[in-house]
Amino acid sequence: LYGKKNLTGVPIMVFEEREVKFGSVPKGEQRYHTYTFTNKGDVPLKIATVIACECTLADFSYSEVAPGASAEIDVTFDSSEKDGEETISLDIILENTEPGSGNPIIEKIKYHFVVVEP
Repeated sequence: LYGKKNLTGVPIMVFEEREVKFGSVPKGEQRYHTYTFTNKGDVPLKIATVIACECTLADFSYSEVAPGASAEIDVTFDSSEKDGEETISLDIILENTEPGSGNPIIEKIKYHFVVVEP
């Protein structure tokens, strides 16, 4: 939806923060974060799925988020199989599609970490 002038009929996810910095994470430990968003669009929003790497678990509700309402995506990062520094992107794919095109609406959130030896 980036660059679109007319956002009528689409949900708009406005996050309190889109990127989180976990800093140094001892190898084998987990970090958690809750991303909170508000639907600033004029139609209900529904998440179909959240896609990330195998080191990431995303927990979210499949329920609709009404216009003006807020919801959360809980993320767990497991550093067991990671080394070094990395930024992980999570793709949030909505059940909603762009009016007129039928293209899926995809949003992104991220987190950054540096894995260190314990």
